[in-house]
Amino acid sequence: MAKFFQTTKKGEAHELKEELNSESRERQKNAIKKVIASMTVGRDVSSLFSDVTRLISTVSIDIKKLVYLYIMNNAKSQPEKAVLLAGSFVRDSQHDSPLIRGLAIRTMSAINVEKMADYLADPLRRALRDNDPYVRKTAALAVAKMYTINRSKVEDGGFFELLQEFLCDSNPTVVSNAVAALTEIREISGSGGVRGAHSSNDLGEYKSQTLHTLLHALTEASEWGQVYILEGLSSYTPKTMEEADMIAESTVPRMQHGNAAVVLAAVKIIVQYMETWARKVPMPQREENLRKYCSKLAPPLVSLISGGQDFEIRYVALRNITLIIQRYPEMLCSQIKVFFVKYNDPIFIKLEKLDIMVLLVDQTTVDLCLSEFREYAQEIDVEFVRKAVRAIGRTAVKFESSTQKCIDVLLQLITTKVNYVVQEAIIVIKDIFRKYPNQYESIIGALCENLDTLDEPDAKASMIWIIGEYAERIENADELLDMFIDTYEEETLQVKLAALTAVVKLFLKRPGDTQGLLQKVLKLASESDIPDLRDRGFVYWRLLSTDPEAAKEVVLCEKQIISDTTTKYEAHLLEELLQNIASLSSVYHKPPSAFLADYLSAPKQRVVYMEDEDEQDEEGGEEDSSQQPAQPDLLSGFDDLAVGAPSPAAQQDPLDFTSPAPAAAPQADVLDDFFGGSAPTPAAAPTGPQRKVLLTPDKGNGLQCEACYQVKANGIIVMDLRFANMGTQPLMGFALQINKNVYGLATGTKLQVPEPLMPGTSHCTELPLSLAAPPAANVELQIALKTNAGVSYFTDLFPFQVLLKKDAVVEKQEFLSVWKTISQETSTPLTLRSPNHAVLQQCLQACGIHFVANRPNPPNDHLYYAARTLSNHILLLEFVLNQNGSPAATLCCRSDAPQLYTPLQSFLATLLQ
Repeated sequence: MAKFFQTTKKGEAHELKEELNSESRERQKNAIKKVIASMTVGRDVSSLFSDVTRLISTVSIDIKKLVYLYIMNNAKSQPEKAVLLAGSFVRDSQHDSPLIRGLAIRTMSAINVEKMADYLADPLRRALRDNDPYVRKTAALAVAKMYTINRSKVEDGGFFELLQEFLCDSNPTVVSNAVAALTEIREISGSGGVRGAHSSNDLGEYKSQTLHTLLHALTEASEWGQVYILEGLSSYTPKTMEEADMIAESTVPRMQHGNAAVVLAAVKIIVQYMETWARKVPMPQREENLRKYCSKLAPPLVSLISGGQDFEIRYVALRNITLIIQRYPEMLCSQIKVFFVKYNDPIFIKLEKLDIMVLLVDQTTVDLCLSEFREYAQEIDVEFVRKAVRAIGRTAVKFESSTQKCIDVLLQLITTKVNYVVQEAIIVIKDIFRKYPNQYESIIGALCENLDTLDEPDAKASMIWIIGEYAERIENADELLDMFIDTYEEETLQVKLAALTAVVKLFLKRPGDTQGLLQKVLKLASESDIPDLRDRGFVYWRLLSTDPEAAKEVVLCEKQIISDTTTKYEAHLLEELLQNIASLSSVYHKPPSAFLADYLSAPKQRVVYMEDEDEQDEEGGEEDSSQQPAQPDLLSGFDDLAVGAPSPAAQQDPLDFTSPAPAAAPQADVLDDFFGGSAPTPAAAPTGPQRKVLLTPDKGNGLQCEACYQVKANGIIVMDLRFANMGTQPLMGFALQINKNVYGLATGTKLQVPEPLMPGTSHCTELPLSLAAPPAANVELQIALKTNAGVSYFTDLFPFQVLLKKDAVVEKQEFLSVWKTISQETSTPLTLRSPNHAVLQQCLQACGIHFVANRPNPPNDHLYYAARTLSNHILLLEFVLNQNGSPAATLCCRSDAPQLYTPLQSFLATLLQ
C-alpha cells in the first residue's frame, strides 16, 4: 500500500526552478511563460521570485519583458527583494533599446514601495527628456505613479514643469499620457493643490498654443488617448468665445467614433458647452446654437444604445441619456421609438428605457406609448410589469388631455385579475385622483370589486385613501373600511395610519351611522405601542371631542394637487450630475461625494449656467441633502435646539475708504497705509488632540465612547474614536449619525467596527467626516450611536480650529475685495488676556488665522486677520485695540458663511480671554 504514496516527482515548482536556472534561453523563456500563466490564473508564484529575477540581466528582450511583468505583479509580496533590483532597473533605464528603457521606467514606477522613489527620480528625469516617444509617454504616466508613492519627490524635483512641456509635444500619445498624468495628479492632490507646480497642472490655464496642440493631437491619438485628452478639455474653462467654439467644433467629430468611451467623453464637452458658452450669445442665436448641437448629439447617443453595442454599454449610455434629456427633452423626442423595449433586452435595460419613454412622451406620441405600456404590462417579469403600470400613471399625471385614455388602459389591466397588476393599478389611480380630484370617481366601483385580493401595504393604503376621500359617494364605505379594522392589529403602520384617517373622514361626512366604527378604531390606535399611531389617535380623539368644526377644517381640507413627477432631480443636483457625464456619478445618478469619501476634499469645478437675462436663479443658496449617503435616522431622540442668529453691527465699514478719514489720521495714501505691513511668519501648530470621554458606560448601555478630531493630509476631517465594551454582552451593529449643525459636518462613510465587540475589549477606529451637509443652527454636535443594546445620544463641542486650513494665507487685495462684498457682520466685545500685538498674532496664527494688516486710527489700532475653512469659506476678522494698552477690545467678523459667527466668537473668546 505504501508504494502508492511514493513518487520520484518533486513538484511543479521545483521543475520550474530547474528550468529557470537552466543555461538554455529557450528553456528559460518557456519556464517564465509557465510562471506568468500560473500567475494569470491566480496561483501563488511568489516563491519563485528570486529565480525569476535572476534573469533580469539577460540580453533577450522577450525574457526581460516577461521578467518585468512578473516583478510588477509580485513586488507587493516581496517589497524588500524588489528594492534590491533597483540597480538593474537604473542600468536598464540607460539601455540602447528604447523598449528596454521604457520597460525599466514603467516597472520601477509600478513598484509601490517608498524606497523605490529614491532610485526612480534620476532615471525618470532622464526619461522625460528622452528622444524616443515611447520612453517619454511611459515616463509621463510614471510621474503620476511616483506622485502616489512620494509626493515630495515630485513636487520638489521639478517634474511638473517637464510634464507640462509634454502638452506641446509633437507625438499625440505623449500628449495624451501627459494629460492623463496631470489629471490624476490633480485628483490625488485634493483641495490643497499641488505644491511646487504651476497652476496649469490642474488643466485650468492652457496657453493658446497648448490648446491648439491638444486639439491637433485629438485627431491622431489612439482611442484611449482621445479619452484622456477629452477628459482634460472638459476640466478646462475657455477664456474666450472663440476658444469655446474651437473646442466644440473639434470635439464634434469624436462623437462618431466607434469606442463608446470616446463618444461619451465628447458628449460631456458638448453638454458643458451648451450649458455655458452657447447661452452667452443673444437669444435668437442662442436658440439656434442649442438646436444645432442637440441635432448633433442625438445620432451618437442613439448609436450607443443600438444593437451593435454590449448590453452593459447600452445601460451606461441610457443612464447618461436620462440625465441629458431632463435638461434637453427636445433632443430625442422624435427618436422615442428607439427606446421601445425589445424582447431580448435584459431587465436592467427594460427598466431604464421605461423611464426615458416617460420623460420623452409628448402629445404627439402619447397614444403610441400607451399602446406600448399596455403590452409591457402583460409581460411575465413582475418588476417590469409594475414599472409599466406606473408609467401609465405618470403619463396620466403629465398630460391631462390623455388621462381618460390612461384610465381606460388601467381598467383593462384590472380586468385581467392578475394580483400584482391590480394592486399597482390601484396605487397609480390614487395618484390620478390626487392630481384630478372629483373627475373620475365613476371607476371606484370597479376598484372596490378587487378589495379582497389586496395583500400589499401600498395597495391597501391607496385603496383605503380612496374610500375615505370619497366616502360620501360610496354607500357601503363603512363596511369596506370595517374589513381593514377587523385585521387592524395585523396590518403594517402605513395601513393603520391610512385606516385611522379614512374612518375619521367617514365620520365627519356621515356621523350618524359611523360613530361605533370611529370609537373602535380610535381605541385601537390610542392603545397601540407605536408612538406615531398612538399620537395621531389622541390628536383626532381630542380634536373631535372639543371642536368638530375645526376637525372638518383640518381633516377635510382641500388637498394639495400633486405635480408631474417625471423630472427626477432638482436643478442644482442635475447641474452637478451633468458635469460628471461619462463617469460613475452619471451611472449611479449620485454626486461623487455620495459614494467617494476622498472626493469631499477634491477641488470642485462648478459649471455656471447662463440663463435668460430676465430669469432669476431662485435656488442658488440651497444645499443638496441627497449628497449624503442614505442611512437610518438615529437622531429622532434629539429636540431641535434654537440658536439665535447674531445681528449685524451698526457701525461704519472700516474698509470703506470713500468716507473722509478722521482728523488724527495721517494724510498718506490710505490703501498703502492699510497694506503697508508684511505678514509675520506663522507660528508652530499645536500638538495633536487627545481623546475625551463622550459617552459613559452607564448612559451607553455598557459602552464607553471616547473621541477627538483630526485633519488628515488629504484635508479630510476624521473622528478618532475608541469604543470600550464595559458591559456583560457582546456589542454589534454599530452605526453613528451626526445631526445637522452649523459646520455642515456629517458622517462621510459608515462606521467600521469589528464585530462582535466582546465584554472587556476595546477598539479604535477613524470615521471620515464630510462638510457637505446643509448647515443648521446647532453649535454643538448632536450624536446618535446605535448598537444591538440600543441607541445612545450625546453631544460634543467641535473644536473650531480643526475646521481651519493651517497654511491657507489670504492675500491683502483679496481680503479687501471680499470684505467689501460681504455686508452682514457681527461685533462682540472681548477682554484680552494680553493686549500685546505679538502675543495676539502668535495665538491666532498657531490656529490657522493669519495676520493681514494693521491700520492705526488713534486712539485705536485696527488689526486685520483672515482664515479659510476646509470647506473653502473665508473668515475675515477685525480687532479694535486701544493704543494705551487696555485689555478691552472689540471683535468684528465677516464671512461668506454667517452661520459660523457664533462658534467663531466662542472659540476666540476662549482662546484670547
